[in-house]
Amino acid sequence: MRKFLFILILLGTFISSQARDGYNIEVTAPQLANDSIFLASYYNGKIFSIDTLALNKKGTGFFSKEKSLDEGLYMIYLSSERHYDFIIGTEQNIKLTLDTAKISLKATGAPQTENFIAFGEFMTNKRKEQIDYRKKLEENKDNESKKKTINEKITSLDKEVYEFQNTLGKQFKGKTLGVFIKSLIAPEFPDSLRKGDMEDKDFQMTRYQYAKNHYWDNIELSDTRIWRMNFMHKKLDEYTQHIIIRHPDSITEAAIALIEKTKRNDEPYIYDKEKRSSYELMVNYMINFAVTSKIMGMDKLLVTLADKYYYTGNAPWADSTLISNISAEVKKVRHNLIGLKAANLPLIKYDGNRFNLHDIKSTFTLVYFFEPTCGHCKETTPKLYNDIYLKYKSKGFEVISIYTMTDKKEWKEFIEKHKLYHWVNAWDPNRQSYYWKYFDTSTTPGVYLLDKDKKIIAKKINVESLDKILDMELLKEKE
Repeated sequence: MRKFLFILILLGTFISSQARDGYNIEVTAPQLANDSIFLASYYNGKIFSIDTLALNKKGTGFFSKEKSLDEGLYMIYLSSERHYDFIIGTEQNIKLTLDTAKISLKATGAPQTENFIAFGEFMTNKRKEQIDYRKKLEENKDNESKKKTINEKITSLDKEVYEFQNTLGKQFKGKTLGVFIKSLIAPEFPDSLRKGDMEDKDFQMTRYQYAKNHYWDNIELSDTRIWRMNFMHKKLDEYTQHIIIRHPDSITEAAIALIEKTKRNDEPYIYDKEKRSSYELMVNYMINFAVTSKIMGMDKLLVTLADKYYYTGNAPWADSTLISNISAEVKKVRHNLIGLKAANLPLIKYDGNRFNLHDIKSTFTLVYFFEPTCGHCKETTPKLYNDIYLKYKSKGFEVISIYTMTDKKEWKEFIEKHKLYHWVNAWDPNRQSYYWKYFDTSTTPGVYLLDKDKKIIAKKINVESLDKILDMELLKEKE
């Protein structure tokens, strides 16, 4: 009997622990009686639907599953214009009350969720106060005394918000709400950088370097929960597009530093295909940024990431298809990165004479790959000749125009049509130069600007950008 009782106690303990697993979110929204609502999550810069609920005639229903939700920021989604955000932490037995008339959300049963909603209401009220103060500033722009008083109130308001955030962040330190609140607090400048001459360039640079170096101070990059919140991609976009100097070397260095910070230093990285790590998500963000960025020369980041992570087994989530796709892109650009010396292609001129690309001596050389039937080539070629070549030819500018096909009659007609007699017109009918290996000619026209040492200084640019770059480079030469 005692043994049977002991088994019942164990069984009761098991059932009790099982009951705590999963999530159970009760929603009450009287104005939405008989309507359907959705539970959605923020993840990796997107919003994903998790569950659907049909409310009863009283406007009540339950989102419920046996498997717990990952901690992060979620929403009750009503339509493309109406949704309610809330935090889900370890407590996942939550009661939510929606008032669509007042556009309000209340929560009970989960302290993190309750405090997140209270924080949102606090911030909304403080924003309204700030807007009112800004309006009064504009109304009293000629009254120095009133302006001073209003500015003091704004400063006091900012301090109140900061202290509220700090208190809440400390109260929930380490918890999901604490992670979210802390991310909102911008790292402070030390006194030496708060007070100074803002017109002084050295002071500006020192402030910039400090802001850049401490940009991520309040975000634990190895914490996967940050990717389940709505700030992470916004922060990354701001950092890569506005904080770091928009130069391939600077961005590549910063990207690698961020990726390395996502690894937990106190434990080896173990790949779990069921749960994506912050490390995997950061590598993926950076490879996508490298591929889609409009910044010239960002293919350096692509090559660096491929060599450091994808080709070394340090991206275990990458299957053979992904590796193959990355390799195809890397192959196009590896030998023509900005700063590399262009390949010394062996080519044949239109008159049949052979030469090597480096034989052409000039301050600047434009290597121009084209096809006569290419629509963009038809549009670009006359602009390149009339707007660029004629403008800069007397300043040490030369064009090596490389016909990528093998029909000499077609080539001759194109040269004659556009009167390209003064360019170095070349081709490779026997395909001996392997130009497609050293330059990306997968699309035409292909534009590569070389300096006097035949190093690539610009590529894949339009005529307008080429004009600006040549102006700038000639000015540097003059200086």
